[in-house]
Order: sequence, then C-alpha cells, then structure tokens
Amino acid sequence: MLPKYQKVLVTTDLSPLGNAAVPHAYAIVAEQGGTVILWCAVDVSGMPDPLYSQPTPGETLAEERAEIREDLFSSLEALVPEEVRVEGKVKTEVRVLEISGSVHDAICEEAKAKEVDLIVMASHGYSGMKHLLIGSVVEHVLRTVDRPVLVVRGGK
Repeated sequence: MLPKYQKVLVTTDLSPLGNAAVPHAYAIVAEQGGTVILWCAVDVSGMPDPLYSQPTPGETLAEERAEIREDLFSSLEALVPEEVRVEGKVKTEVRVLEISGSVHDAICEEAKAKEVDLIVMASHGYSGMKHLLIGSVVEHVLRTVDRPVLVVRGGK
C-alpha cells in the first residue's frame, strides 16, 4: 500500500536555503489536501534572564519577545504559496517554538507530538571538514526520528 502524506512538518530557519524546503512540503499535499506545519525554532538559551536583565526604556523583555514572535509568524505566513491560498485544499499551521536545547531533538519531538506523516527539511550538503565542524541538524534528525524525512538539497 502506498503511504499517504496528510500532515507534513516543514522546518525553516527563515534563511533562503531553509525556505527552499517549503514549496516541496506544499507540493506533497497539494493534490489530495492535508496540513502543512510551518515550523521555526528560536533558541532562548542565550536570551537574558528577565530577573536580571535591563529592558530598554518603555519596553519589557516580554514585549520584545512577543514582537519577535509576531515577526516570525508573519515571515512564516508569507512563505505560503499563493496557489495554495487560492485553492484552499491545504491547511497551514504556523508554529514558532522557543527552545533551549538542541534543534534536532525539538524537531523530532514536534513530529511525534503533532503525529506528522513526513518531515521536510533543507540541507546545505556540506561534506568534509566543514561538515565535521558545523554538524548537521538534518543528519541528527535522520538518525533519531521514527518517520520519513525528505531532504531538499541546497547550494553550497
């Protein structure tokens, strides 16, 4: 029996490379309909502790974080292809997660929690020394996750 991909999680860091994976996620469910979860993570481990930080005058740290979240939501919503909006067969769920651990673990946890059928991610395709130094979120997800992953190869 052929698998059906009704719910697809697509990750992006909002870079041109990360965004390149988004149309592929929509293409997979466009014909039969389904849901695409546009997913972006914000690492909050380096953010200042609200108990000790000094916010900018007139603005609290919570307000700054809320503004960042809104900007991220807007940026993600702008990635939805126009033809998908018009046809209305595909639902979009925008998710911005604040994480303080590894991105790859967060992706795997989200895929499981949302019961997605497929994960779509972009990869630089680094090899050699650059790969050893930078590592790969995609590689970690492939080794850990319990569902299919489509890797969209980007430029170097």
